[in-house]
Amino acid sequence: MKKKVSFISLGCFKNVVDTEVLGGLLEQRGMEIVSGYEKSDYLIINTCGFVRDAKEESIEEILTALEEKEKGDYKKIVAFGCLIERYYKDLKENFKNIDLLWGNNNLEKLADLISKDENEDYSYNKLFLYDHNYKRITITTPNSRFIKISEGCNMKCSFCAIPQIRGEYRSRDIDSILIEAENLIKSGVKEITLISQNSTYFGKDKGKESQLPELLKRLSELGVEWIRVLYLMPEEVNDEILDGFNNKNVLPYFDLPFQHVSKKIIKLMNRNGDFNDKLNLVKKIRKNFKNAVIRSSFIVGFPQEDDDDFELLKEFVKESKIERIGVFGYSNEENTKAFELEGQIDPYLIEMRKEELMDLSDKNIIKYNKKIREKEFEFLPLGSWENNNTIGRIWSQAPEVDGFTIINSRPDKDNNIIKIKVYGYDNEVLFGEKL
Repeated sequence: MKKKVSFISLGCFKNVVDTEVLGGLLEQRGMEIVSGYEKSDYLIINTCGFVRDAKEESIEEILTALEEKEKGDYKKIVAFGCLIERYYKDLKENFKNIDLLWGNNNLEKLADLISKDENEDYSYNKLFLYDHNYKRITITTPNSRFIKISEGCNMKCSFCAIPQIRGEYRSRDIDSILIEAENLIKSGVKEITLISQNSTYFGKDKGKESQLPELLKRLSELGVEWIRVLYLMPEEVNDEILDGFNNKNVLPYFDLPFQHVSKKIIKLMNRNGDFNDKLNLVKKIRKNFKNAVIRSSFIVGFPQEDDDDFELLKEFVKESKIERIGVFGYSNEENTKAFELEGQIDPYLIEMRKEELMDLSDKNIIKYNKKIREKEFEFLPLGSWENNNTIGRIWSQAPEVDGFTIINSRPDKDNNIIKIKVYGYDNEVLFGEKL
């Protein structure tokens, strides 16, 4: 009988791809991938090690899995990914009863060890970068998939440990991405979401200019219905990058992690720009793309952030009218430059500022929802919902982070994109009817 493997994938969309790649490698080695709700020979946890909350969640999942192993639900537990990459020695010392610990690299070796029931200390001689030759399992809905266009990061943001965890920036070849995209389209995928730590930097590790515009142009020629790009570094968005979004089927959805707008705080973050730079970029996007939707993330409570800095951030959120906002309380991460900064903010104040900014975010969402009420949209069905309804997303809702839309009809068997009219809303949930 085939050995059974189940996965728990934590953290970002890049981890989703890593989980799918490892799953494909295990299938090629004769193992069967089953649901996380089933008993299996191996439970594999893909961990996140980015910020405190994510690390705690990963540790809790490992502890829970070890308890379930004691009950006989699983024979072996494997933890891999970012948390292990960052804290391998400490975790190996403290989790002696876990069967295998592995980082982000040399996934072929990890698959060999699992398939052969072997253990080995984690090591690698080069940074991992998958390509079209890797068969992936599917842990998302079958009509919407992620493609990772690069790995690692060359930025030196003072609050971020990603370069330590994922290594230097390395882009995939455009031809490899196109082959992968073609295969996904043939399998029925309607939405391809490009992910990276910094999508605007794509190709710049190989030359002077970003290759993102060229990638978008060539992807649009393949005929996929939705192309979505996540994580555009605002400082690097120029006219050429924006022009790439004019290609057919590239969604006017702009994911711009501004993080802050106070020049003082931005400088401490080792980023560039100020309030006016960022507001001008928003205005430029809205001028050039009539239906543009903007998503951004902000960090509140960064060391030395005073009331004036926070008020400036609030003013920016109000004036920019950014439709979709993620707010994160600053997490003081060891081995980052910000870790030793003076002026650390009280956790209670961080939480208060986070709630206050989220209140403004909610107001922006309501304004957007009112604007699109009675408007027609393309709708991507994701599955059946109660009372013969269908749950899915309109194009302005990115996977997992922007809520969802419910329509009052059943999806067709191929989960094709259809036209709907939005007639109501409840914060991040929209309600529509099929046209």
